[in-house]
Amino acid sequence: MHATSPATVQFRAGLPYNCAALTGAFETLCGGYLHIMDNSETGDGFQCSERFLQVLWNERRFCGELVTLDGRKVEVVAPGTWNVESGPDFRDAALRLDGVLLYGDIEVHRDPFDWYRHGHDRDPAYDKVILHVVWQTPTRQIADMPPCLVISGLLDGPWQRLTEELNAELYPYARRVGPGACALQWALADDGRVVRLLEIAGSIRFEEKVTRMQRAIIATGLGQAVYEGLFEALGYKANREPFRCLAQQVRLAYLQSLGGERAREAALFGGAGLLPDPSVTRLAPVWAERLPAIWDQWWRQGLSPLSLSWRRSGMRPLNSPERRLGAGVALLTRWDWHPDEWLLRTAAAADSPGALLRVLDEALDVHTPWSGFRTFAAGLGRPAAVLGQPRRRDIVANVLLPALCAAARQAATATLERHATEAFRSMASLQCNRQVNEAVHRFLVPPSRARTLLTRACLQQGILSLYRSFCLLLHGNCRICPFTGAGAFAQLSDGN
Repeated sequence: MHATSPATVQFRAGLPYNCAALTGAFETLCGGYLHIMDNSETGDGFQCSERFLQVLWNERRFCGELVTLDGRKVEVVAPGTWNVESGPDFRDAALRLDGVLLYGDIEVHRDPFDWYRHGHDRDPAYDKVILHVVWQTPTRQIADMPPCLVISGLLDGPWQRLTEELNAELYPYARRVGPGACALQWALADDGRVVRLLEIAGSIRFEEKVTRMQRAIIATGLGQAVYEGLFEALGYKANREPFRCLAQQVRLAYLQSLGGERAREAALFGGAGLLPDPSVTRLAPVWAERLPAIWDQWWRQGLSPLSLSWRRSGMRPLNSPERRLGAGVALLTRWDWHPDEWLLRTAAAADSPGALLRVLDEALDVHTPWSGFRTFAAGLGRPAAVLGQPRRRDIVANVLLPALCAAARQAATATLERHATEAFRSMASLQCNRQVNEAVHRFLVPPSRARTLLTRACLQQGILSLYRSFCLLLHGNCRICPFTGAGAFAQLSDGN
């Protein structure tokens, strides 16, 4: 483990005592886990990759005063969360530039002019960058760029030694999101207290979803609300917005007014802009007769495709918009295009929360020709379920159970409300996503503790809720976070 750098001492000096002490405690707790590695690229002169520079920023391996090229003093309040997807390298950072507190993103390059070479000056995704961290001093004047910090002369040791030191171990995900100042409280709290806190936070998150669903029911009716929630969930992370817009524009009442499954399928695929012209498209045999019939229905409706932006880059073939929309059509067909009636009828037939979970999961397990295709022209090689069990559980937890609870409250049906609520609290854990993983590494030391704690969906939702409500909302600034010094576990015991 590296020695504490002057920059780290300076950073701690601005923190309240308890935060500074916790920061030191976590370095002790983590021990050698702080070592990292990256030597995947080489270049002229400085034989390290851009990723290594990102590691330096994340670890704050600097000494002395940090000053931008235009002379502004930099104080790092929070370095941000390492972004593992497209866009700036670090999200939700907090800095003081000449004493002015700024929140935004951080971008890291070897050469300052990579900002232009990579097209960041023309990409709106980089509009929130508040600091451009670079290795090389620019050879000529630069303009129209965020404040630039050159770090080649600021390291707390020779870069050759740092590359050897930081190459000692694989750089784990945990160091992309370091432990927060509250994590020692989590480490010292027994499992019973942690579980109780997560149950409370998870229940609050469920209540928020129920409230949103109640508002949607009042505005549009239960059927349209379930339809929109289902389609948003089918969009996964990449295509939530276009799926939601599709359900809002091609409304359920319009689909119900059409005669026959082909006409409804045409309205959705045509409105989505996902319906190819069968006269010029080389189709798989299974679609050779079906697609022309769908196209004919779309032509008869006389409508135009909506302006929807479907994201396909970096997406697994199983998650293509066509497959997910095909799953939505199959579900609506199974429910006779009245998801509200189906949902209430199905829930009424379940005599316990466990039975409710089983029947809802079974109702989402649909079979369709899309099991073997990515698009109308491209197959998958071998069939795969259009909705696997992890995705079905997500839909049950985030759409169907909140909708049932909201509808039960509206109808004053206490038994149904109790079954829906208890079903959520007892659900097995869902598939983890990026923010859940970030939350685990923010709160739990070691992160492997999550395997024994996050055994139910409610507990996962709880840790996600805490992460969003405190870490993300406050841009990772532990100094102003009320959760850090509030003694969140002090009033909790295994039984209350």
